[in-house]
Amino acid sequence: MWYTYSRRWCARCGFFCIKCMDKMNKSVFNLNLDTYSLESVYQAAYSMLDKLYFYFDKRNAKTLMVEIKSKENLPMPALEKLKGEFLNELLNSELRVSVAKRTRKVREALIAQALIGASADKADYIEDPLGIALPWEEKYGDKEKPQKDKLKKAKH
Repeated sequence: MWYTYSRRWCARCGFFCIKCMDKMNKSVFNLNLDTYSLESVYQAAYSMLDKLYFYFDKRNAKTLMVEIKSKENLPMPALEKLKGEFLNELLNSELRVSVAKRTRKVREALIAQALIGASADKADYIEDPLGIALPWEEKYGDKEKPQKDKLKKAKH
């Protein structure tokens, strides 16, 4: 059960203790949602899913509690290293989200221009330099009868 400071009571000790958190192989910390968007938190967590389990709890409008747990049994220093990797990935994700928001209109304009430019021009059927629009009969005609007709005539 979580209490007001977003810490888990230790079932063994009866209060929060670092030793038990080390044995539980998890780390708990808070993120300021004024600094990081939820989208970037989710992106960063997604990139670390192969190494960590995540538990998120929104404490209030500005605070997100994050609990990470290693998928392997790691000592606390190794878990803190993974936490640092997660926080670095969080910075990368926040930058990507920020750049995507700032360049959204430019990307939409470029895509719209590319789609408009890719649409087929309305060509006239009379302009057919390769002769594709001609029916097969007109292009090749009845120059020679098939072999079956020649065989029938030879038998008579």
